[in-house]
Amino acid sequence: MIMRFITALLMLACGTQSVMAATASAINVPKLSPVMWERVRSVQPKTTNLNPTASPQAPAKLSLKECLDLAFNHNASFRQSQQQLINAHRTLWVATQRLYYTVTGNVQREKAPGAEAESSASSDFETRWEGLGGGSIRASAGSGTQETFGDIFSQQPALGLAYDQPLLRGAGLASSTTERIRSAKVTLAAQELSFYDRRQQLSQQIIEDYFAVLLARGEVDIAQRSTERAKQLYDINFAKFTGEGLKKPEETWVSQVAEIDVDQARLSWERSKQQLISRQQAYRDALDSLLLDMGFIPGATPELTTAIVYSPIDYDETALIQTALANSTELGRLALSRQDAEADRRIARSQNLPDVFASIGANDLGESVGGTRVGDGWFGGVRLEMPLGERSRREDIGRAERALNVLDQQIVAAYDQVTQEVRRQIRAAESSRARIDIGEQSVTLARKNREAAKGMYDEGLSDYLRVLDAEDRLVEAESSLLQEKVQYFLTTVSVRKALGEDITQDLPN
Repeated sequence: MIMRFITALLMLACGTQSVMAATASAINVPKLSPVMWERVRSVQPKTTNLNPTASPQAPAKLSLKECLDLAFNHNASFRQSQQQLINAHRTLWVATQRLYYTVTGNVQREKAPGAEAESSASSDFETRWEGLGGGSIRASAGSGTQETFGDIFSQQPALGLAYDQPLLRGAGLASSTTERIRSAKVTLAAQELSFYDRRQQLSQQIIEDYFAVLLARGEVDIAQRSTERAKQLYDINFAKFTGEGLKKPEETWVSQVAEIDVDQARLSWERSKQQLISRQQAYRDALDSLLLDMGFIPGATPELTTAIVYSPIDYDETALIQTALANSTELGRLALSRQDAEADRRIARSQNLPDVFASIGANDLGESVGGTRVGDGWFGGVRLEMPLGERSRREDIGRAERALNVLDQQIVAAYDQVTQEVRRQIRAAESSRARIDIGEQSVTLARKNREAAKGMYDEGLSDYLRVLDAEDRLVEAESSLLQEKVQYFLTTVSVRKALGEDITQDLPN
């Protein structure tokens, strides 16, 4: 009889389980593109070590990709995102556990007035298996209170087996297993999107830092060349003014330049040395910023092996906007929030429905282990709990409705923001590309103008101020072109980030 009863309970549970499994399978993450979800999950680390470590020293050479890999392992703030992702995975694991058990025991010794001291012990074991629809099978075993430590089941054992199933509320309530799993899945999906965004932000920061160092290094080279040219011109002017190195012994020398030209040449040289010192300081500061963002000890001067590249790209704005909308992590998070808001509204509405529970089971089953025969206790029935109208419940529904309306408006605004961001980045890239074309022409003209000014000065057809002006314009044109090339590359990275692409891929070596 007992076996038939247990079999009937399991069949009932499995039948309910199959129905509720179909409901659970309909719970999906938001409608981001499958490619985007694959990309989001592909960047998650296979293993993570959150133990604190000392900041390492930078290696002698660093490529851009090496800097990114090292930053993912050593950046301190990035570890918080890794911790939150691990917590979300563990929360889902806990939510999917549907078998629960507890074991309790009690041992005590007491003495009543006028009586001898007595020892007693008791133990209880209970296990519960939950179905997706809120139904549960409960089994319990208790030893009862034992006055001696002999046969533990010799006195008043308590055995029970029962199945409870809500009949009216159905799946999706906060108290049901389905809702618990759904909520944990949504939380994990939202954390996966947040982790991807944090990784993108850190990647963009490292890329910007890396190219800031390359820009500073390039400007040091420009300043170095300018200083060398200024020194050469000063040496020539000084030699022409004093005749040192130009006249033969006992030869009378007539100065070919005025003293003011020598002074101007010296002033130009000193000023170029000042600019070189400033550029060198900016280079060291940029390098320290890169090392700090990577989680390394600042102060080292590793060689950066990735070069500044300029590869013009043509963009199709309409197609890119559609791609960005399909891959937007912000829209994905709002869709997840909407799932939670819909669940809140569903739960709030269900509070006005009556609770109907069906229970069936048995206790004190069969013959105890100690040999004492007890009667079988069977029970079954339906429990009805009818809620009365409450203002707080109506307000819960209204609050959930308002939250849903606000989320819908936020989704509309997010669509507009994604569209605007893609357009803004494309315009920035096209504008930077146009400025590069102009900058390349400006550098060519500035070099030509400087050579012409120097030639006219050598021929005595102009003063040295024209050479200084031409030199300043050349330095400005070279620096501006270098800045534009760096800015164009960073803008292309921003375009890819707006499209939801993994910006750590397809980077220059």
